[in-house]
Amino acid sequence: MDGKKVEIECRNCHERMTIDFSTDSFSSQIQILNGKKQQKRTYIKECPNCHTVNSVTSDKKEEWGNRKGPNIKLFMFSGLFGCLGFIVVGVLLLYFAFQGFDFVVDWLFN
Repeated sequence: MDGKKVEIECRNCHERMTIDFSTDSFSSQIQILNGKKQQKRTYIKECPNCHTVNSVTSDKKEEWGNRKGPNIKLFMFSGLFGCLGFIVVGVLLLYFAFQGFDFVVDWLFN
């Protein structure tokens, strides 16, 4: 299935232009409430006449066509590994800080 085509008026020069959900750039907004995932896509296109960026937002999946959006599980895994990496680096810094402190205390009192 091909995506929907929407004809809009440019907000700057008021010329008619077409935004094609199958080919134009988009950004996704994903919201999870009570275990239900809601997704909105904002399609963005530059006006060919005045080069103003115009956008159209859609929350109906049947309008989007076959294009795949971002994978939310990938974002969750990358966040998990980022947190784990931060904890490991923090533990290593604390370990070496206490090793240095132990060295200074031994040097001063022995």
